[in-house]
Amino acid sequence: MKLLELIETIQQHHPEVGETAIVKALNRAQDDFTAKTEIIEAIAEVVLVKDKRWYDLDPGMLTVKRVEIDNISIKRLIYPPKEGDKT
Repeated sequence: MKLLELIETIQQHHPEVGETAIVKALNRAQDDFTAKTEIIEAIAEVVLVKDKRWYDLDPGMLTVKRVEIDNISIKRLIYPPKEGDKT
């Protein structure tokens, strides 16, 4: 179904709602659907810096499924690290 068809269908049941409000609601619903179903996947690459532990990730990234360095999978840290950052 195309956007215009969705808008027309919604306005048949809710004629008082404007097109802009419907488009915003549909966009929120789409974002919610993709987050819950994890239908969209992406790969992020980060340049590692010696003695640096914390890196900023894309704010749109919802979950991290796997971390690899040189094709080696890094296991998830369950407990807090024994040492703090050097910087």
